[in-house]
Amino acid sequence: MTTKNEKPEEKTSVDYIAWSVEKRNGKTYWTRVGVAFRAHKDGEGFTARFAAGIAVSGEIVFRKPKPEEAQAAATGSDEEIPF
Repeated sequence: MTTKNEKPEEKTSVDYIAWSVEKRNGKTYWTRVGVAFRAHKDGEGFTARFAAGIAVSGEIVFRKPKPEEAQAAATGSDEEIPF
């Protein structure tokens, strides 16, 4: 178990994608806002990272990535966090 001063073990694979879900005019809009990793050794939580400068409010849904999303996240990009 880690203490608050210790950083959790870094993990590069994305376990969940964070989506902001908003209902407007009878439609539901899903916007990808971040990712989550199961980084806690005790299995009691996960670490979520959100895109810089994004304002998130309302409902946030964490979903397992679809195969094509997982592949895109694994190949990486110029950014540190795959959004």
